[in-house]
Amino acid sequence: QRIHSGEGGRGRHGPRFHMVDPSSNASHHSATLCVVDGDERERQSLVDLLGTLGAPVRSFNSAEDLLGCLQDTEIALLVSDVRLPGISGIELLRQIRDRGVRAPTILLSGEGDLRTAVDAMRAGAVDFIEKPIIDRIVLRRAKSALEASPASAH
Repeated sequence: QRIHSGEGGRGRHGPRFHMVDPSSNASHHSATLCVVDGDERERQSLVDLLGTLGAPVRSFNSAEDLLGCLQDTEIALLVSDVRLPGISGIELLRQIRDRGVRAPTILLSGEGDLRTAVDAMRAGAVDFIEKPIIDRIVLRRAKSALEASPASAH
């Protein structure tokens, strides 16, 4: 488990949508990478970035949106902002754990105080990254989380 301070810019990923062919063999992950962020631009940037890993990516505006699709979504990795409309990213993590979902989770926060970071790790996050994020760090942490996940060992 790590706590990382993301200093610097967001990189070159603009607000375009990255389409991934779910039937592609580009990834050994059959499950979906999920992004939850209330800010459309931030959410789309994360979709674009994670899409470069070759796995399908789904995005959600709120924790409630993801929770509503949980039965239809096998999550390989969850990347969520802490501050969301409705329930927080930390509470989302607690609720999916209560429902038996053990996917590695990276939480992002624009206000990375120590208490929030500790709460995130106690809830089960594998990483906590302060915004503004640095693309290469998020990609490296996402790859590490996927490789360390028991679900990726098939």
